[in-house]
Amino acid sequence: MKAIQFSEAGGPEVLEVVDLPDPTPGPGEVLVRAAALGVGKPDVLLRTGVYKWMPDLPAVIGNEMAGHVAAVGPGVSDFAIGQSVLVFGTGGGRHAELTSAPTDIVTALPGEIDQDEAVCIPNYAIAWCLLCEVAPGRDDRIIYVNGASGGVGSAVVDLARDIGMTVIAGAGSADKCAFAAGLGADHTIDYSSEKVPERVLEITEGRGADLVLDQLIGPDFTDSIPMLAPLGTIVSFNALAGLPEKETFAAMRANLGKSPGVRCFSWHSFDSAPAERARILDRVVERFASGSLNPAIHARLPLAEARQAHEHLDGRNLRGKIVLRP
Repeated sequence: MKAIQFSEAGGPEVLEVVDLPDPTPGPGEVLVRAAALGVGKPDVLLRTGVYKWMPDLPAVIGNEMAGHVAAVGPGVSDFAIGQSVLVFGTGGGRHAELTSAPTDIVTALPGEIDQDEAVCIPNYAIAWCLLCEVAPGRDDRIIYVNGASGGVGSAVVDLARDIGMTVIAGAGSADKCAFAAGLGADHTIDYSSEKVPERVLEITEGRGADLVLDQLIGPDFTDSIPMLAPLGTIVSFNALAGLPEKETFAAMRANLGKSPGVRCFSWHSFDSAPAERARILDRVVERFASGSLNPAIHARLPLAEARQAHEHLDGRNLRGKIVLRP
């Protein structure tokens, strides 16, 4: 089989197309033939060697695959050959024509879900957690999300629209803001030229956002706390711009009248809770099957062009998800 492998950390040039033996499913595993492979930020963390759940090198990269069951291992009765499935794990191993995976990271898909769109489901699972699990509340909340044109950010905008929340989308250019508006954002903020806290308070007539979803953080992170509504929460799901320069708890105490909350989130919260992980994925799959979501796909590329996919990621000029096809 063809696979994308890397033997050392580095830029897109470390990715190589290699021929590897076809895997065989072991006990409790299924063999899946790929139809689409999702590429996202965790793949960059893997490739650059900073992922906290790094595999031993050399390793096949990739955490997301949609396809069809080609074989089942001993003891597997929940999946049938030919069945449409999503494989969503961590630590790589999925960007290949075939993958053998334990059934606890394999999700059955209704036949009406397009395979390219299926590899967007992990982004929507993260979005679901950010909107509904990490800081649960009313469905009519006002949310602000930055990085709104990327894979997870665009999923947040689309899912929040579908749930009925008011969405303020932040992005780094006018074009990206226009893209987020096309996905259903009620308001946009171009943070390359506008001050986010002031604009959020202006848009909300001084009330603030109930939920701020922040994948950037950065040295001025504490400036975001005053733009929260009373009992509002900031959820960090990455720190692409680095860590705060000012002491966060002191800034929270300075805004005590709003009782602000700050939380960090990772999908790895469910590593030891497969039933919870499956519940969340099932909820997202139901929404995909209903046709109420509109996942954005930035590009569809052949598997052999994995380096180009990573160049898109490094360029940080995404409009949704990148999909590789075997």
